[in-house]
Amino acid sequence: MKKITISFVCLLILSAFALNADAQKGQLKLNLDYSSSLPLGNFKKDLISNASPRGVNGSFMYGINNKWSAGLSLGYQDYYQKYPRDVYTTGDHEVTSAVLSNSIQTMPVLAKAMFTPLADSKAFIQPYVSLGTGISIVDFSQYLGEFSSTATNASFTVQGGAGIMVPFKKNSGAGFNLGAGYNYTAYNKFGYKNLNSLAFNAGIHFPLK
Repeated sequence: MKKITISFVCLLILSAFALNADAQKGQLKLNLDYSSSLPLGNFKKDLISNASPRGVNGSFMYGINNKWSAGLSLGYQDYYQKYPRDVYTTGDHEVTSAVLSNSIQTMPVLAKAMFTPLADSKAFIQPYVSLGTGISIVDFSQYLGEFSSTATNASFTVQGGAGIMVPFKKNSGAGFNLGAGYNYTAYNKFGYKNLNSLAFNAGIHFPLK
């Protein structure tokens, strides 16, 4: 709970910072990305082994200086796995033969910082690294024959990423994004822990001011 509270405070501060960008020197940019995600660790082992091609994310990033920017990131990823019929033991210790289906949707809300090391060089291709922290709203649904379990929770999340930005043309503030990121989500429900994943992103960015 303490981690979630701290994340909310950081998120609110950076949101206010971004929304008042016209009072600061710098540029406010909108990044929009398509996301494909691979579950890792316990997430892959216990719940979803399939990759999810159903994801989007966006961020408002304000340029503090040429190399550093900060802002707010929002996302959505939809995971689904249906397993063949098998024999399972339910909570009342009964054995049943059933088809198991898991459906999980994650919606991260993160305060985010980005570093572009070659910004001063005016290189055409600009690599970047990023770090975000906040919460993910997790919708979990599991169906085992006539039995079902559902829950919605807020889980502490940390996201680290890297990639490149390529302008549409020289000296343009708009362009393409390509990148990847590791997501740590501290989930703990129904005996399942941590929904960690590796995401691959592709999209566009453009200035708002």
